[in-house]
Amino acid sequence: MKRARITEELAYGTALNRLTGSDKPVALPEQREPVPTPQSPRKAMIKLSVFLNREEDAYLENLASTAKFSGGKKLSKTKLIEAMVRAFRKTSLDVQGVKDDAELLKRVIAQLRL
Repeated sequence: MKRARITEELAYGTALNRLTGSDKPVALPEQREPVPTPQSPRKAMIKLSVFLNREEDAYLENLASTAKFSGGKKLSKTKLIEAMVRAFRKTSLDVQGVKDDAELLKRVIAQLRL
């Protein structure tokens, strides 16, 4: 009596089929209900690049570290700039007719003294 020969290729398919799974029908993932994301009360944020010189960057870094070493949490430079913008929004900074950076700086300093 002759024995049946079952080779590995017949039993398991070719190596490529085993790796890619092309010999099996594709199983569709289960359809799940989308998880509702909590709506944040904050408005959408945008990313903004700001160019600072080394001294300005060091100043922000120093402010951030001071908060941490005085018992608080380290603030990111982004959060510091964000807070500065929010503070200036509450002032009536007059920028009409500003011609250069020096004039703008002069007006900002004058506004801070109020």
